[in-house]
Amino acid sequence: MGVMLLAVLTGSFCAAGGISTEVEDAAITARIETMFLLNEHLSPFNINTTTKEGHVTLTGSVHDDVQRNLAEDLARSAKGVKSVHNQITAIPTVVGEKERRGFRQKWNDKTISASVRARLLYHRQFRGLRIGVSTVNGVVTLHGVVGTAEQKKALGRVAADTRGVKRLVNNLTVSPRKKVDPVQNVGRQFSDEWIEGRVETSILLNKHLSIRALDVEVNDGICILTGTVNSEAKRTLAANIAGSIEGVDQVRNEIRVTGGTARPVQLETVEGPMDVGSE
Repeated sequence: MGVMLLAVLTGSFCAAGGISTEVEDAAITARIETMFLLNEHLSPFNINTTTKEGHVTLTGSVHDDVQRNLAEDLARSAKGVKSVHNQITAIPTVVGEKERRGFRQKWNDKTISASVRARLLYHRQFRGLRIGVSTVNGVVTLHGVVGTAEQKKALGRVAADTRGVKRLVNNLTVSPRKKVDPVQNVGRQFSDEWIEGRVETSILLNKHLSIRALDVEVNDGICILTGTVNSEAKRTLAANIAGSIEGVDQVRNEIRVTGGTARPVQLETVEGPMDVGSE
């Protein structure tokens, strides 16, 4: 218990070797976007960064080729980068979408984007999908390709329910294709502590729940939830979130409902992937 958010988002990921590539890609993207944020020549612009197996793609718009080349040079200098595909467009008349934001807002937007990415990365239903996330003034935009309309809707619900998100723009493209699963036969490669940290962080990042009132314990893949909430909907939501995390085999929901008419506490088992957005 008590796993710190920072540890969950960095070192504890590495416990699962099967997704180490995805984790490193996310770290590379974070390094590059931080450099852009802190660079006075690039921070006003909305430059999107995606990374796949160390290969980085940059998209967006800047004022001129000097800024375009600077973005590429900074990206190439980031640790772990194998190549950079620069698709940034230089438009002299472009008005940077981020120019109206102060440093605090830019930083908050980066934090929101990281929170959304973390929730999507944790979710077994979205494993193997490459989803881009950008945030401006609390408005989150999703871009990328998914296989079904149901996936698009589910991704949108998870993103919209992330703490700090004011509004969601779902620009995902639906293109049926063979699902690529980068993790095969994961089995028990996940430690209980690692799974526990992911469940705690996913609950923390959900705007409808407070992790302070809940406790999470994982034993041999069985996730036990205890604590209190003020509605049956939140009790169910917590179980759905836990059940969606990779490595959780079963959920025992022992959360109590207070402040209203609560049904007797029963041990409830929830199996398989569930819809995080439903209440």
